[in-house]
Amino acid sequence: MRCRRTLPGCRSPGLLRGPALILSVLLVWPVGAAGDVFQLRNGGSVSGSLLTIDEGNYRIRTTVGIVSVPASSVVAVEEAATPFEEYDRRVRATADTADEQTELAAWCDEQGLRAERRRHLRRAVELDPDHAVARRALGYVRVGALWVDGRRVAEAGGEAAADNGDEAVEPEKLARAIQAEWSQRIRAIKHSLLDSSLARLVDEGRVRIREIRDPLAILPLAQVLGLGDRDSRLLLVEMLSRFPEDEATLNLGVLGLVDDDEDIRARAVAALAPRKDPRIVAQYRAALRSGSDVILARAATGLAQLQAPEAVPDLIALLTAQRERWVEVPLRQYMRTWPQTFVTMTTVHLSSGGGLVVHRPEVGVYRDFVLWNEPVRNEWQFREVTVYRTEVLEALKRLTGQNFGFEGEAWRRWYEESPR
Repeated sequence: MRCRRTLPGCRSPGLLRGPALILSVLLVWPVGAAGDVFQLRNGGSVSGSLLTIDEGNYRIRTTVGIVSVPASSVVAVEEAATPFEEYDRRVRATADTADEQTELAAWCDEQGLRAERRRHLRRAVELDPDHAVARRALGYVRVGALWVDGRRVAEAGGEAAADNGDEAVEPEKLARAIQAEWSQRIRAIKHSLLDSSLARLVDEGRVRIREIRDPLAILPLAQVLGLGDRDSRLLLVEMLSRFPEDEATLNLGVLGLVDDDEDIRARAVAALAPRKDPRIVAQYRAALRSGSDVILARAATGLAQLQAPEAVPDLIALLTAQRERWVEVPLRQYMRTWPQTFVTMTTVHLSSGGGLVVHRPEVGVYRDFVLWNEPVRNEWQFREVTVYRTEVLEALKRLTGQNFGFEGEAWRRWYEESPR
């Protein structure tokens, strides 16, 4: 190694310090030049290539990543060979294919470029999710048809168990490992394809999602797509409807209650109807008693869609409710009725004997009080009011073919007299 003649640390006996040192480097050191060894005041050293000098710190690209070193701690800088120039050349020459990215990652491994190695392995997996060499280099193991993070499999009983189908793997832990891999894959599809502004990429994303057949993907699908936009949630309903497993039924049932989009709720319940699962009906009947008027209304609509006549007594009892609420008292409207009431024209005899005139009565006293916004304001009062639940009434009509309006007693008499 040889000392750079123009760099701080190569001058003696007095070293440049502080702003003078930084200015010296900025003037004579081409940022991004070949590698160097930065000798530190404490006796250590850092090898790498200088990227920038910010606020008195050297930002140095090293084999373990970018590090920041205070300029005041550097006493000398010596030239040294680093793999970065060769790496940059190889990056430019490497095709964007899984095989070539994996080969470049192997070279990075030999040079100690750990961050770069992992970056190219991940790119290889993006290009080919089933690339065995890249997957294994990243620490994945194959479980059935799926590559799973080896660390998760190790928690479940060991890498060898996964590769060999050994029953020693704990089933629940292994399921969580597989679900974690599905979650990563589905997020990647959503981020790179479904969320794209290009229709062809969105279509490709839908195809990729529709290819999923593994029941262990149900939960990741619900977690990822359930937080997406309307199109993502519609795709989720479609996917859940394809799986007969309880996890799909469970998530469809919850979607039918909590999604903000009425159409998505209706589609979710429509997918549940053919399953005729009594647990769904029981949960929707329980939702009627949840205490939430919103959930109650959605549950009533869902029960009608599920054709659940056993819910009729519950619905009859919930047609109306008493609630204490703030109610606006329309004082302004009332005050404006005064001049509207006295609309008859008045005939007035002129005292001077000049004949008759016709006069419309108007408010004179407190005119602003009667006609305008100030100082009169509508009042708010806390009162007990009757709430009429239209969704419950519509559900009853759909389930029974009857319509007694909000007359709860009429509904109860009909139900008691109806043959069952």
